[in-house]
Amino acid sequence: MASSRPVADQPPSVPLIRLVRAEFRKLTDTRSGFWLLIVIALGAVAGTITTAALWDELAGMLGDWTTGDALISFVPTMLLPVLAILLVTSEWSTRSALTTFTMEPRRGRVMAAKAIVVIATTVVFWLGCRGLTALSALLGGAMHAGAPVSWQVDWAATAGDLASTVLTVAMGLTLAMLFGSVAVSIVVYMAQPLMTSTLALIPGLATAMQWASANNMSLLASGAMTGEAWARVAVSAGIWIVIPAVAGTVLSIRREIK
Repeated sequence: MASSRPVADQPPSVPLIRLVRAEFRKLTDTRSGFWLLIVIALGAVAGTITTAALWDELAGMLGDWTTGDALISFVPTMLLPVLAILLVTSEWSTRSALTTFTMEPRRGRVMAAKAIVVIATTVVFWLGCRGLTALSALLGGAMHAGAPVSWQVDWAATAGDLASTVLTVAMGLTLAMLFGSVAVSIVVYMAQPLMTSTLALIPGLATAMQWASANNMSLLASGAMTGEAWARVAVSAGIWIVIPAVAGTVLSIRREIK
């Protein structure tokens, strides 16, 4: 005989856009997140000023308006993954997960909102760096008349640079999901190049480490991808993004809130 007890209804889902807005607020509400954003912005501005001031020397290396891009985007590219790590791990380090997952028990949706925020923030900063790169070329060309600026655009390299930046930040995000610890996640993210380079010194591991290195994702910025280059990017992304994302999602859903 069927039970007459009423079946508890599932709690209504919080709209994804509301979750995204909440995660955007978390990005700036904490002291660490706020000051990290300030440092990222100041680093890009400092790179712009340096590029413009040294334009006559730097222009000889490349000769077009993207000359200062690597210098201007250096600090944002290095610290945006750390920002992503802090956004994820702060749920556990500050125990805000008690509130977050009470309001929205479906943790996978919260993780998706964090990913949207991180990717959107990365794109905004990337566009800002590109704008500052153009500004540095404009100012540099005006300050140093003997070093004219070429404004040609390599669209393949531009799209590849954006993709490479997004993948790098996604690596920080997925490592944070996997480990749930800000210290461990940052150490693994920062030490990864050293780890793969050191392991490459072991006979028999050199080729494997060349394929496993997350630095392969920067090949996208070259704008001239070969079949092997695409394969290297796919392998690196699989090791450092896809696998941690899958495992990290499972762990995030099951992780006990203490």
